[in-house]
Amino acid sequence: MSDERRSITDVIREEIMRRPFVRECMSLGIVNYSALARLLAEELDLDSSIPAIKMALIRLGEELKKEKSLLEGRVREVIGNSIIELQSDVSVITVSKERITGVIKDISEIMSESRFLQLTQGRETFTIVIASEDEEKVCQLVGETVSILRDQTALTIISPGRIIETPGVVAFMTSALSSNGINITQVISCYKDTIFVIDRKDAPRAYQILEELIRRMR
Repeated sequence: MSDERRSITDVIREEIMRRPFVRECMSLGIVNYSALARLLAEELDLDSSIPAIKMALIRLGEELKKEKSLLEGRVREVIGNSIIELQSDVSVITVSKERITGVIKDISEIMSESRFLQLTQGRETFTIVIASEDEEKVCQLVGETVSILRDQTALTIISPGRIIETPGVVAFMTSALSSNGINITQVISCYKDTIFVIDRKDAPRAYQILEELIRRMR
């Protein structure tokens, strides 16, 4: 392969990797390569001929198909061996960092007794997802809050340990929810557990979608 053709291959690969929707269509084999070649030649101001660009796209498309097949097999194995649990009536409390650092010990005591509590740290805030009956205890400890979301439901997907090294599992599940119009309030990952916090009104539908997804993967 000439240096010129190798260069075109690299340019095309880099550009397609920046376009996830185009990449997905290529991996599914539903792209008009001639039209895509003309589009890229114009957008990237490439000197190479349209046939050369098209050939680079076809080769990349075949690679993407193989990668997708292998990855989907690994994702299917993880999701198919997962189980789902539901915790209704939870609240999502967001507080500034300075409000919580002095009461971590007290929150730990609530955590040991609450039926559900997850604590995550951001750059400037902490988010506490907690059983609604314990919301007031936390609010009394921290005083001022940034926001509180009530009437939430936590769906916990418990997967095999292989999820840690299998790319695309969480994306597969979030895609299943979002494509059905389900808004995810929070996503929390804790070792083998993936927790989706969802508005209570959407919870039955979300549970059904994830349960069906798990069953299909088995």
